Amino acid sequence: MPVATAAPETAVRQVAQVAVDARVGSHSGLFDYAVPDELIGLIEVGHRVRVPFGKRSVTGFVYALDQAPAVLELKPIEAMIDAEPVLPAVLVELAGFVASHYLVPLDEVIRAIVPPRVRAVIRRAVKRRRQSRILQKASEVTVPAAIQLERAQVAARERISVAIARQESEVFLLHGVTGSGKTEVYLALLEEVLAAEGQALVLVPEIALTPQTVGRFAARFPGRLAVLHSGLTEAERAAEWWRIRRGEADIVIGPRAAVFAPLPRLRLILIDEEESSAFKQERMPRYHAPTVARWLARRTRSVLVLGSATPSVATYNAALTGREHLLELPHRAQGRPLPPVTVVDMRKELAAQQFSPLSRELQAAIGGSLARQEQSILFLNRRGLATFVLCRDCGAVRECPHCSVALVHHASLNRLQCHYCGSSEPMPRRCPACGSRYIKSFGIGTERVEHEVRTLFPAARVVRLDRDVMKTPDAADLVFDRMVSGDADVLVGTQVVAKGLDLPRVTTVGVVNADTGLHFPDYRSSERTFSLLTQVAGRAGRGTGASQVFIQTYTPEHPAIRHARYHDYRGFYREELEIRRAYRFPPFGELIVATYEHRDEARAELEAKTAAEHLRATIALLNLGDIEVLGPSPAFVYRLKDEFRFEVTLKGNDLHRAADGLPRGRGWSLDVDPM
Repeated sequence: MPVATAAPETAVRQVAQVAVDARVGSHSGLFDYAVPDELIGLIEVGHRVRVPFGKRSVTGFVYALDQAPAVLELKPIEAMIDAEPVLPAVLVELAGFVASHYLVPLDEVIRAIVPPRVRAVIRRAVKRRRQSRILQKASEVTVPAAIQLERAQVAARERISVAIARQESEVFLLHGVTGSGKTEVYLALLEEVLAAEGQALVLVPEIALTPQTVGRFAARFPGRLAVLHSGLTEAERAAEWWRIRRGEADIVIGPRAAVFAPLPRLRLILIDEEESSAFKQERMPRYHAPTVARWLARRTRSVLVLGSATPSVATYNAALTGREHLLELPHRAQGRPLPPVTVVDMRKELAAQQFSPLSRELQAAIGGSLARQEQSILFLNRRGLATFVLCRDCGAVRECPHCSVALVHHASLNRLQCHYCGSSEPMPRRCPACGSRYIKSFGIGTERVEHEVRTLFPAARVVRLDRDVMKTPDAADLVFDRMVSGDADVLVGTQVVAKGLDLPRVTTVGVVNADTGLHFPDYRSSERTFSLLTQVAGRAGRGTGASQVFIQTYTPEHPAIRHARYHDYRGFYREELEIRRAYRFPPFGELIVATYEHRDEARAELEAKTAAEHLRATIALLNLGDIEVLGPSPAFVYRLKDEFRFEVTLKGNDLHRAADGLPRGRGWSLDVDPM
């Protein structure tokens, strides 16, 4: 009988999956390389390596290590750049989650996680050329004010502290009215975490990350704070990132990108104003920082605290239904009342032949504040002198030649400018379409409001804050300093004045036009408007003087305005939730928007139609009848930088079941959970 012989074992070798820093455009962004014998046992997940890619060498990060048959012909890794992994293993896992959930290549995610100078510089030493003002504030040593927590604050802190001590991954919504002392609860929690040798992450909307905000944390925790902010130079960002990676900072504060900070002993994540759309990245990878933070908290057994006076409908619903924990601070600290709100119907102003952008009631209130040597804030979510320029003879509106949006008139430049691509042209004396001399600016912007205040109150010291003014990193801080010192009487601005400011001298707040964001083709437009109105109103009444808020509108019956008048979040939530339920918008459904762009309008439309048909066929084949395909339809900004844009929208639950049918490749972009 023949003797049975064992089959020879197939030889294997170690293989590394590497996310190359080369913008390769592949779906995964990962490529396999053989690990040379001399690196086996040394190379780890998170290491930065040099690998051959085509005819060149590029850097990349090791995403995973595995075994593969030795017969596979793979190019070897050329070198391991650093002795230790640059990325901690948890950040590598986090990158994988973001790539999978938001349907983007892994290399794009790692590019967002690791600052440019860190990716490019081999040595850790990064030379600083200057120090940004916000870093100076973070490094100052001051004496913090003694704060005594009130009963509701103590109850909230104690409930969260239990979860931190147990290292339980729980999510808390801290719902507190404006001025209720949420920041003091944050500071008390941070003290406990640091006392237990843990670390913490604090995320705030970028416009709220001012030296004033940073200073409150730095005063309580001198020398233990790191700041990650887009206003820093690349060298400063790299230096701060290495400080965090080496464990030299225990608290990191920053906007959405700080969620990727390499904190090895993370125990607490705080997100202030969690509803802010600023936490959604609009460029690839289009991640949502609170969603990423939820994954990170689970993975690291950290506690996540979401703070807001106007939480998102989805988050509040999760708290009310028990999926997350609800803690409430229903009153302002020190017994201060919420400011009374007056809704001004601007239709009546027009009927009375009153054409100023400031109503008679608001003018009287500003005058009263000036007489008492108090301050006022005027909010308008439009910069420039006017929103559009129109010919009164032929009706033509001057549009950007590259984007399908109206040009905005900027008086200081006497030019029309596109707020999407930046192109500009001189203000025409005659209509380019018909030659008429009757061409004029319509609508109002912050420049116009500033001019009106100076005209009505010549003695008033007026400052303006919008993107046109904020041309240097420290411009906003200098304006805030003038308000804090009492060197300015009236602040006119856009969203940057709505959040994060604590100005005790402000007793009058005016919303010049509350309707600006109400009628956007966006399911969250009402939620955004209510939140913004409530936040702006919250800038008043933070001192001891009586305060007042005026909301000017042409639609006083709108739910967002009706409920903002009484600071009534629950009333707004109940009404908005029923609308969401009827249309299956979040939290009752998910959305993914696929956008195609091309210079040829007909081709853009045809490509979008083909993709929509393919997606419907995929859904039918997989028997996913609960998922809808909407469109294609023109995007809100139909033409952007000379490219025509069409959208295909996926709507339903668990949309990743249909992910394989989504269009990919050149010209396409995907937005998961758009905001």
